[in-house]
Amino acid sequence: MSAIILLTTLSQIANPISLAAKPVNQISPPAIVRPQNSSNQQEQLNQGIKLYQEEQFSEAARIFQQAATAFKTAGDGLNEALTLNYLSLANQHLGRLSDAQAATNRSLALVQNQNGSKEYLSVRAQALNTQGKLQLAQGKAQLALKTWEEATKVYQKAGDQAGVIGSQINQTQALQTLGFYRRAQDTLENLENNLNQQPNSLLKVKGLLSLGNTWRVVGNTEQSQQVLEQAQKLAQELRSPQIVAETLLSLGNTYQALANNETRQNNQAEDFTQKALQTYSQVSETAASPTIKIQAQLNKLRLLIDKKQLSEVQKLWAQLPTEFEQLPLSRQKVYARINLAQSLIKLKQTDNTNNKDTQKLSANPSWLQVAQIVKVGVEEAKTLEDNRAQAYALGTLGSLYEKTAQFSEAEKLSEQAVQLAEGISASDIAYRWRWQLGRIYKATGNSAQAKGAYKQAINHLKSLRNDIASISRDVQFSFREEVEPVYREYVNLLLEGNPTPQNLEAATEVIDSLQVAELDNFFRRACLNAQPVNINNIDQQQNTAIIYPVILPNRLAVIVSLPSQSANKSERSYKLEFPKVDNAGNFVTKEILESTVEQVSQEISRPSGGDFLAGLQNLNSWLIEQPFQSDLQNVKNLAFILDGSLRNIPMATLYDGEKFLVEKDYNLVIVPGLQLLPTTAPLTAERLERQALVAGLSKLSEARKQEYQEKFGVSFSDLSNVEDEVKQIAEKVKVSNQQKLLNDDFKKSAVRRAVKSSALPVIHLATHGLFSSQAESTFIITSDGEVNVNELRSLLRNRETNQTEVIELLVLSACQTAKGDDRAALGIAGVAIQSGARSTLATLWSVTDDEAADVMVDFYNNLINEKMPKAEALRKAQANLLQTNRHPYYWAPYVLLGNWQ
Repeated sequence: MSAIILLTTLSQIANPISLAAKPVNQISPPAIVRPQNSSNQQEQLNQGIKLYQEEQFSEAARIFQQAATAFKTAGDGLNEALTLNYLSLANQHLGRLSDAQAATNRSLALVQNQNGSKEYLSVRAQALNTQGKLQLAQGKAQLALKTWEEATKVYQKAGDQAGVIGSQINQTQALQTLGFYRRAQDTLENLENNLNQQPNSLLKVKGLLSLGNTWRVVGNTEQSQQVLEQAQKLAQELRSPQIVAETLLSLGNTYQALANNETRQNNQAEDFTQKALQTYSQVSETAASPTIKIQAQLNKLRLLIDKKQLSEVQKLWAQLPTEFEQLPLSRQKVYARINLAQSLIKLKQTDNTNNKDTQKLSANPSWLQVAQIVKVGVEEAKTLEDNRAQAYALGTLGSLYEKTAQFSEAEKLSEQAVQLAEGISASDIAYRWRWQLGRIYKATGNSAQAKGAYKQAINHLKSLRNDIASISRDVQFSFREEVEPVYREYVNLLLEGNPTPQNLEAATEVIDSLQVAELDNFFRRACLNAQPVNINNIDQQQNTAIIYPVILPNRLAVIVSLPSQSANKSERSYKLEFPKVDNAGNFVTKEILESTVEQVSQEISRPSGGDFLAGLQNLNSWLIEQPFQSDLQNVKNLAFILDGSLRNIPMATLYDGEKFLVEKDYNLVIVPGLQLLPTTAPLTAERLERQALVAGLSKLSEARKQEYQEKFGVSFSDLSNVEDEVKQIAEKVKVSNQQKLLNDDFKKSAVRRAVKSSALPVIHLATHGLFSSQAESTFIITSDGEVNVNELRSLLRNRETNQTEVIELLVLSACQTAKGDDRAALGIAGVAIQSGARSTLATLWSVTDDEAADVMVDFYNNLINEKMPKAEALRKAQANLLQTNRHPYYWAPYVLLGNWQ
């Protein structure tokens, strides 16, 4: 009678209409307690379970309610409790959270005074599992964790191993939501070890299957691959065709996630794509279950469309109508239809690009055919009385009318979808259709309503921070396609015409929220409790300009927030500029900007690089000269909130034709978003002495170098200057031997001991590391392994036991960004956030020459002896080195993130 409720959010938001996203909810079908003399009630309960398994949740809830009443009348409290538990689950699927809460409360009350029998223990454990699921859905992650921990104990008392596995997996979801990555990973690793010690059985296979899916969701795709391949092999040995098909389907999803990893080399990505296609083909050819078969076919179809293998698309598309007839009526069937419609929309959009191969498809569907598929889904959702599925179907139908410029009908359908979604508090659905309404209003010239719709869409997204951050990229969902554009399009709308100061300020707030959303997506969880920050509380000297470049759909916009020049110092002024690329008034487009950034970043990051001054001069013109050069008389600090690939360019290198920006009197800092800016007061220079950890690693074994080359496509050479750097900085900040870790002594355990033994406001790590747009590919290297960005919290600070510790400055002096990853510098912000440091000094590329040590020593001298603010200390150290070597390769890779004071 055990059920694992694997609480990923994949089926809720990552791609709510993707069958691939469906978690493995049960290790074994629920077994029913069979009391005497209750055959009618028992039949009702079994009927309800059957309907629930078929995802006919509304009818299942009705039957469960009847059965619960009948068991109550018969005085059968145990089965009443069990039935109420299922009723709660059905109501949760339907978005009826208050009804679900009432059923769960009643269920737990009935088994509160348990008699110790396995039956009572098992029902109580299931009710606790369901309560935890509800609490997490309500945003009460701490309560959910406590509830699932209790469920685990009760399952253990009942001797229910399947239940133990499921409740432990649930705990990892709560731990992830709370930000306790290390504990979540430890729980998963312990669970994996326990499963491996179990004898081979279907229970073990299903446990490994759930575990493999969970590893993928938390971003550890390689561990997911390993576990799922083990599960698949074991399922074949046990000769269980159904489980073989399920494990292969999950394995295909993991291969697709591996292929989507932006840091992988092209040949690796293609290899994983082919593996995914082959695996989906194998499932569709061998699966006995029509549901699993169509899952594989739909996943394969989308992948074929992405790869533009259009002849294969035609073959598969022709088979699908027949396959749909085999599916029973269920929410899953509705989602499958919408999934198919989305793939066909993408195919139609490929058609609109005049792709010759697409035009040759004899069976290329018309818009009418696609709409008919969705209309059937709408009617099926109505029959099921499933408001969630109906909201998806109606909104998708509205999107078809939008794409064919039938705006009146599109608006009506979208409004119906929004009403249904908001009626069941389904923000993951509502944001999509509010966004769609915003586009429709804009297209029909209703700017005010469009702004309102976009604002509501973003409010829904903010309420979903923890859910969006749990998104796995192994299905159709793409942050870049389905979240990021909402923010950019809203900013574009706010900046149209002659925007008011209020609209300019609102636009900066939206840009700031986009920065937070990007980091949430990077971590697959809410990275921090983002809070609005009053910049005047930090910029008390009124000498800081905040620069917001934002890449809009058709042009670059630059907003600058300037200190007030009026008597009211609390008010800041805002200026807007759309930089021009030439005297003819042509705007700087995304394509022009990214081409310039790519060319410049390649040239300045290698010592032999040449042709970069023209590009840097263009960037200076677009980001500073055109927008606000004349407004900088009273400005001392320039704080950049950078967008997209601009993060890969050190702002110090901007060039006006005579000087680099670092040669002027502006202190420079990168801010990952004002909402994430540490606001605590800086420590004095005296506090920084004798309270630092200085560590470094100068060499890697050839085996480790080869491993990193193969795994991440990065070449790590020896850092010959690191030993001198560590020695000189250790002397400069006067640390003890215990606070200096070099080469073999630089182990994770040694760092943890040093940090735990005393509060260390400065941590300096001179070691190789990689910054990437993927959290799993962002790490720093120690002598005994890597420290993943998600492990930094537990390694560098003991936040769970002492919330008052603050790292004033984290320095990573030999790291580099991943080549070919236009958002690799996002990893630097990720490291800064995870470390909890007020300020982080990092490198965009690794400099192996003596100049690196010179900059660092000079920086610390300025910081401690000269008592300069951190941004000024760095600027002067860089400017000093620039006097002897003007090539940016040597002095420019250093960037300061966070607080500049």
